[in-house]
Amino acid sequence: MTALWLACLAAMALGLWLDTRQTPAALLASECGAPGSLWDMAWRHATLMPASSAAMMLAALAPWPHSPAAGRRLLCAVFMAIGMVLGARLGAMAALAWTAPPFAGMVIGMAAGMAAGLLPAGLGIWRGAGRLP
Repeated sequence: MTALWLACLAAMALGLWLDTRQTPAALLASECGAPGSLWDMAWRHATLMPASSAAMMLAALAPWPHSPAAGRRLLCAVFMAIGMVLGARLGAMAALAWTAPPFAGMVIGMAAGMAAGLLPAGLGIWRGAGRLP
């Protein structure tokens, strides 16, 4: 799972670099820290950071060597996307509270959220008999 997380993290970083060429980093952090429902945050995330969102999802779904089966990769992608969205918001808000750069907090939060999303797979929680391939 560590290799999958690192691949997704690298893809997210590349996508984020592309996204910041279109939208200023300060605006991304501001919008990610804004209030709203999970759906609102996910919509803003996908709209303002399409390259990082798509890159992370594609990396999660790719059949890397020693990666889980397709069904598990799909669940990992979904949970990492949710973690990335929630982590971006919490990271940006925490950075503001600590007078740190909001964009850095957002990126650290996204990485931590992706790791948290992979945690159930890494702990083997999904390895029930006949549940997922």
